[in-house]
Amino acid sequence: MTVGGWIRRRRLGKCRRELGRPHRARPTVAAVAQRWGFVSPAHFSRAFRAAYGSPRVSGRPW
Repeated sequence: MTVGGWIRRRRLGKCRRELGRPHRARPTVAAVAQRWGFVSPAHFSRAFRAAYGSPRVSGRPW
């Protein structure tokens, strides 16, 4: 694994944890993407989907 790949995996893991918060404390997917340095929500969604599947499943995040 490259250093860049390791960093991306760590960032996506932190995003996954944030998206899994209880409903009242859960930020939007776009806010999480921005906080963790992803260029755009679309870029984040593609990277997240490749690693874990959809950022939201039946209205419920990871």
